[in-house]
Amino acid sequence: MKRITHILLLLMMAINMECPAQTVSGKIKGHDYVDLGLPSGLKWATSDLSYEYFAWGHVKGGGYFSCDYYKWCKRKSNEPIKLEEANDIDLFRLTKYGKMDGKTRLKAADDAATVLWGAPWRMPTAEELQELYDGCRWEYIHTFTNPRTIGFKGTSKYNGATILLPVGPEGGRIDSIEDDFKTIEWSSICASLWSSSRASTEWDAQCLVLTYDFKEKEIVSGGVYSETRYCGMPIRAVSR
Repeated sequence: MKRITHILLLLMMAINMECPAQTVSGKIKGHDYVDLGLPSGLKWATSDLSYEYFAWGHVKGGGYFSCDYYKWCKRKSNEPIKLEEANDIDLFRLTKYGKMDGKTRLKAADDAATVLWGAPWRMPTAEELQELYDGCRWEYIHTFTNPRTIGFKGTSKYNGATILLPVGPEGGRIDSIEDDFKTIEWSSICASLWSSSRASTEWDAQCLVLTYDFKEKEIVSGGVYSETRYCGMPIRAVSR
């Protein structure tokens, strides 16, 4: 059996982001939110910011995710970079949110949620993502109804309200296994969300990840982890 590295998939299917699996508590600036009764009082949007991935700190989704694409990466040399070198961080230096300025949290101008939806919407901090994870009981859901729903449903431990983190056009990473006959079987699937918090290492930022293992038939990991900043990931806005 040969394990293939993490594959980013855009599963081209019609998914209604305002999924009925969620609780809708109200609207802020035209966007639905759910109040999960969390200690912080934070309100969570019921949909991702858009159907596109965002690099950390980018306010426009989509694009080619690499060091060479990332807006705060600068080549150390004027020598041409080969395609296979586009993600070699040793060939680049960061120009913002790193050792040069000591900043560890995105400013409003670099917060995609604030830029695209307007204040008071913003990206959650790493601590707020952890509060979301800890404050809910999570389950993997996969329905074939119309609209088809694939993702992770969180039920609040405080008030029973629900939130859905989908896997689909707006995000999701799948690990797969390939056998000698070139047949593919999915081993795990995950949903992820960027925070506004940089990690302790300047090239990384913090994100929420939930992973479901098909063999074990359970969620095998969840919480806040670090990911390279130029990687594409969904964003879920929050507000007070």
